[in-house]
Amino acid sequence: MNNITNNHEILNELFKDNSKQLKLSAVNNNVRYAILEILRKVQDKPDTQNQLYSREINTILLEKYKINITPQMLGQHLRRLVDANLVEEKTIKREVPNKIGKRSVKGYNLKDDAFEEILLEISFLTDELMKLNTLFNSNEEYIDGKHCILTVFNGKDKGKSYKIHQDETVFIGRKSKYNKNELLTFTILLDNTYKKVSTIDKPHIKIYHKDNQWYMIDENSISGTYIDDKKVPHSTATKVKNNSFIRLSQGTGSAIIYCSY
Repeated sequence: MNNITNNHEILNELFKDNSKQLKLSAVNNNVRYAILEILRKVQDKPDTQNQLYSREINTILLEKYKINITPQMLGQHLRRLVDANLVEEKTIKREVPNKIGKRSVKGYNLKDDAFEEILLEISFLTDELMKLNTLFNSNEEYIDGKHCILTVFNGKDKGKSYKIHQDETVFIGRKSKYNKNELLTFTILLDNTYKKVSTIDKPHIKIYHKDNQWYMIDENSISGTYIDDKKVPHSTATKVKNNSFIRLSQGTGSAIIYCSY
């Protein structure tokens, strides 16, 4: 299998959605590109506050990127990134030097799910593309014609993989209050941070093998299920193609599962 070719095919499918095009358009600018890099570097540092004030961003733009723009222009760029759902704006209280008390200021941080829906073929997201290649490679090691490999691609459980045999039926849902003795034979429990995923007592989806084909059924989930961004009907067996992304809901709180066999 040509991993690079498959990656491009998946990326092309992901780019068809208008919301993704909005994100791509927002990134297609040197200043906004630099702002996202700045916010990401802050986000990646452990035990640090991940919000930056516009004045701090402007200082880094000048010192690190040699970009000199007015506060008003910076505000316009930040607004574009907020509107594209890439950056989050928060009003926070900050101590004012040489003055008593605090005042309200705007803080900015990169949204946790900013790039889960788009994998840009630019250097800013090289790490994400490398992770995708690693995912392909690691899954291929387990492919033997008898198993389906399910790997969580986003959120707290990102990177967890499950090897499903053709004779098994797997039910996937979010953790909830349940009696372990009542769990089905094979169950994948996702963390409760995937808030849009149905709880395991009423599983979001079921995956099984029949007649040399893998299938999934949305078990009447509230927020829906998507295969490569196409919504599947409730309670209907849907074929799952090799190298597919199964989305349990969409947006923040959803789960993305990569399927290969």
